[in-house]
Amino acid sequence: MGDDAEVPAVRWQIELARVGSLSERETQVFGLLGAGYSNRGIAARLHVTERTVKAHVAAILAKLEVESRLQVGLVAQAHQLMYEGTVPEQPTVTDN
Repeated sequence: MGDDAEVPAVRWQIELARVGSLSERETQVFGLLGAGYSNRGIAARLHVTERTVKAHVAAILAKLEVESRLQVGLVAQAHQLMYEGTVPEQPTVTDN
């Protein structure tokens, strides 16, 4: 059997390849979903309405071809792990 560390990357390989199709704003929402932010927290962080966040989340679900925001979060976590150090860290912000 292969190395267990490879399993998440293989499991999410197709979805990870689709991350590049996200717009700049969708990529921001994608990262915040991966960090565990709620729609309200994302809206506050990006200075948009929750309705706008919901629209971005729906677009992300469609583009990544996943079924839930949980799956989006998992893909975001896998993406962060694979590319850690290549993206500047965001300051820590608490989610209300």
